[in-house]
Amino acid sequence: MDANIIVMLISLTLFLAYISGMLYTKTGVPDNIWLIGFGILFGPITRIFNFSALSELIPFVVLMALNLLMFEAGLNVDLKTFRESMRKSGYLGLITYIITIFVVGNALAYFMPQTFTLTEGFLFGAMIGGTSTSTVLSLLGCIGLNSNDLGECKLFLVLESIFTDSLSIVTTMTLLRILQMPGIPLSEGFKDIVFVLMVGSLVGFGIGVLWVQVLDFARNRPFNYIMTLAILFVCYFVGEQLGGPGAGALSGLVFGVTMTNYPLLARRFNLKENVRVERRRLRAFHEEITFLIKSFMFFFVGLQLNLSLPLFAVGLGIATLLGALRYLSVYVTSYFTELSEVEVKVARLEFSNGLTALVLAQLPYLVEGTGFFTDTGIYLDLIVPIVITTALFGALVGPLIYQDKIQILPEMEVESIDEGLKKE
Repeated sequence: MDANIIVMLISLTLFLAYISGMLYTKTGVPDNIWLIGFGILFGPITRIFNFSALSELIPFVVLMALNLLMFEAGLNVDLKTFRESMRKSGYLGLITYIITIFVVGNALAYFMPQTFTLTEGFLFGAMIGGTSTSTVLSLLGCIGLNSNDLGECKLFLVLESIFTDSLSIVTTMTLLRILQMPGIPLSEGFKDIVFVLMVGSLVGFGIGVLWVQVLDFARNRPFNYIMTLAILFVCYFVGEQLGGPGAGALSGLVFGVTMTNYPLLARRFNLKENVRVERRRLRAFHEEITFLIKSFMFFFVGLQLNLSLPLFAVGLGIATLLGALRYLSVYVTSYFTELSEVEVKVARLEFSNGLTALVLAQLPYLVEGTGFFTDTGIYLDLIVPIVITTALFGALVGPLIYQDKIQILPEMEVESIDEGLKKE
């Protein structure tokens, strides 16, 4: 591949990401939607970039994005906060995820049997079962809650998105392994999956503990984050080598969790406690790196999209189904844990997908022997319109619906009071 094309892509991506941020401020349309749109413009529409010449970049981009996503999820997991606040978020995330996999998987296998087997349908459901943190923040920023309600809803929905991001990646990797082992008994496949989970967790925890000691020793030294990024990819490689496909991504998640929660884990496992990690600086540098990777990923997705009106219509239908399933899952969750009226209203409006779904849609391309899949490209072709539709709904339509409800409720209360006074 021509190195000049790669340099041009990176420069163009950074420029377009900056422009997309400005457009988001002016229009309220999320910047990731603008980036996908720019990718479609420069790819399928004008063909300035020929994606067939860029296909060699897919493994690199997906590997970088997947590792950084898992590491970011781990860095954002505060076990103390999770232990205190995860009940509602965990119930809602798990119920939504299970319902989504089951309903979407069966629907695709029933209505599109020529493209999706039942397992492939479940795989697709696993990819889109989570929610997007960025759209959560966009929705909450537009609906005008008071500070107390805003804080509670933000913690509730952001924790859910972090939880479902991790769940989506682990479940998708698990189903990919099942698809690659069609002749192996289910019991053996389950043992293999448990082995992957154990190895990935142990590798991430072990390397995380060791690296925390190194960071404590090298405190205030420059380039600590760059070295942490290097160790993250070492962690991925070791996990993949020892545990097999899927263990590396899980190792990255546990590596991030270990670094963020080391004091708590040190007390639990009798490790050295007087160790300090500059977590704020780590997160700040991490955001700089992930900005480039995320922006490139959205632009890259637009470049390779298959512009098909029928597929876009199917994606729109699935997005509508996700909205209905979200309404149902919030209703079911309220039976298991108490949700405030504001939490119920906001949670019903937040079912958007984001970068995680787009990254996972690329994984079938990378599976050795793509004959395991009926169509490796169908995942991305359907997930892109789902991401666009759900993100636009969460950012633009959701706040309007919420505000309408807020305006209607006081009028209803006033009318009921007037009727009561008339009766008296």
